[in-house]
Amino acid sequence: MLYSSQTGGFYATEIHGAAVPADCVEITDERHADLLLGQSQGRRIVADEHGHPQLQDAPVPPLSTRQESAWERIKTERDRRTQLAGYQVNGHWFHSDTFSRTQQLGLVIMGPNMPPGVQWKTMTGEMVTMTPALAGQIFAAAAASDIAIYTAAEAHRAAMLASANPDTYNFSGGWPPTFQG
Repeated sequence: MLYSSQTGGFYATEIHGAAVPADCVEITDERHADLLLGQSQGRRIVADEHGHPQLQDAPVPPLSTRQESAWERIKTERDRRTQLAGYQVNGHWFHSDTFSRTQQLGLVIMGPNMPPGVQWKTMTGEMVTMTPALAGQIFAAAAASDIAIYTAAEAHRAAMLASANPDTYNFSGGWPPTFQG
């Protein structure tokens, strides 16, 4: 196996023939395997002063970059919960996805003009009779859920920013209850 410090690539004369760069140095198959294993674990393959490949730890990104990445993960969880967690009214869990929210808002807007006997499917598959009062309660529960989820996300953001290692900050707890528990 051959390694080129100029291209950072590995070559085999049986495969690459005359296309092998002139600066190549020979390495053993075992060394090649070790280098690839190290690379798969996040290390980088670089050339030493003699053009031989060696493993180097990847540079640690700046704290601000790591915090930004952690905040993106927290926001993803916040948005997932907003869309999928549901909200509970009178012992029933109602869907919280965008489509369901639009339908629920439509029922609130209809108010007393809502047709009587409208059946609404809950997250458990149970059917409930929709009324203007229930539609209003669902709308209020949605608003309360959004506020609680937002508040939890912001608390996680503050704790993550105060953390010495935002990469490993655990934001799995502290969220409001969800349909799935």
